[in-house]
Amino acid sequence: MGAPIVHLEFKSADFDRTAAFYAKLFDWRTEKNASSSYMKLDSSDGPSGGWVRADLVQAPGPIAYLTVDDLAGKLAEVEKAGGRVLVRSLPFAGGGEVGLFADPDGNVLGLWRRKAAAPGTDGKGTDGKGTDGKGTPPKAGEVKAAPASPAKAAAKPAAKAAVSKPPKKKK
Repeated sequence: MGAPIVHLEFKSADFDRTAAFYAKLFDWRTEKNASSSYMKLDSSDGPSGGWVRADLVQAPGPIAYLTVDDLAGKLAEVEKAGGRVLVRSLPFAGGGEVGLFADPDGNVLGLWRRKAAAPGTDGKGTDGKGTDGKGTPPKAGEVKAAPASPAKAAAKPAAKAAVSKPPKKKK
């Protein structure tokens, strides 16, 4: 398989209710970020996952993230193939950048380009796999934005892009 799904994101209107539901059914453990805008799934097998606060999301369903080496190039391919680019690039704290697109049926997917290699490293992150050392890629709630609050800036640009035009590039 060329581009495996490495991360899945869902929305949640109530993190406590969501956490209790999945804990009861599947014994899943979750952890909220400091600003309570994101809750990650504590998992070591399969793709990483998490939930974005529902009021910060406008995507019609879950978002699957795929890794790519060339974000701009892949988004150009998306457009040529009949898809629509929603977000060209958002930086991820310590993890590179992401872009979002809609396929011809309106399904939203994310593309994640890993952080560039630092001199003397393998370029794949702290654990050699492009993750945070625990096997998890960056999450939407971890996007850095300045000077606004990182948590709110993290989810809103990507979420709003699902129903609006992509943001303009800074000059």
